[in-house]
Amino acid sequence: MKASYLICGLYVLIDLAICDERNFRVYIDEFAIKYTVPDIIEKAECNLVQLNNRSYVNTEMVLRRNVEDVDVRSVMDFWKPKFQKKIRMYEARVNVCNMLRSFHKNKLLNSYVKSFKMHANVILLCPFKANFTYKMVDWYVNEQDLPPMLFLGKFRSITEYFSQERLIGRLVVHGEVLPKQ
Repeated sequence: MKASYLICGLYVLIDLAICDERNFRVYIDEFAIKYTVPDIIEKAECNLVQLNNRSYVNTEMVLRRNVEDVDVRSVMDFWKPKFQKKIRMYEARVNVCNMLRSFHKNKLLNSYVKSFKMHANVILLCPFKANFTYKMVDWYVNEQDLPPMLFLGKFRSITEYFSQERLIGRLVVHGEVLPKQ
């Protein structure tokens, strides 16, 4: 009987955590493509807009040729206010094609891929096609997809894209987790 009360209590707590309004917001002050290989990427542009206390990103990319093999190495560092020491939040390397096939198995990846799908002009699948304009319109970080308790502070993420073990692009994102106003 005690076990059933415990399970019911856990469901209520989980439900409250999911429905709880977040007391922070994510402000992005840099979203920039810093490096591309011109023989693979014909065009890669991004635009960052601040509107109603939210950071929106629009991106556009065109490939010169089909790309079948894409690996991503991503690193995120975080600095709490008044501290100089950085905290490495994560460092990961994944095969994008494998991730797109199995994202539903990982809750964190699932929320990001769902978010990208909502704002992309195409369902992302491998191989990535040449001469097709891949767009993401008005993408933003939905705070509800993040853990309810998140540190306030600054972050920097560097994501590098590889094809056949060759660096083909680098994306840098810098911003802050701020108290909600």
